[in-house]
Amino acid sequence: MPNLLEQFWPNTNLTVRRLEQFERLLNIMGELRNKCPWNKKQTLDSLRYLTIEETYALADAILDNDLKEIKKELGDILLHIVFYAKLNLRKRHLILPMWPKVSSKGTLTE
Repeated sequence: MPNLLEQFWPNTNLTVRRLEQFERLLNIMGELRNKCPWNKKQTLDSLRYLTIEETYALADAILDNDLKEIKKELGDILLHIVFYAKLNLRKRHLILPMWPKVSSKGTLTE
């Protein structure tokens, strides 16, 4: 079975660039978490309201069929997911190990 990443990004160089971009996102969020006073103050509870707000913004963009806004709001939600992971990493409640569980949802079983 072909690599799923290669199916979506058949050019290996592009796949590597995408992974590097995601790594850059993780690094930026780590730096913000360490250096930005607002980011340092955030908790799971304080982010919850902002995440709900972003989810409603995505829902509105979907209803408006505004693809540019959908892309923006999905990016905002992705930032929230990474932020939650960074918050929990500090508390040693790792969220990132959920990735294998999420990716297995697309697996066909008999």
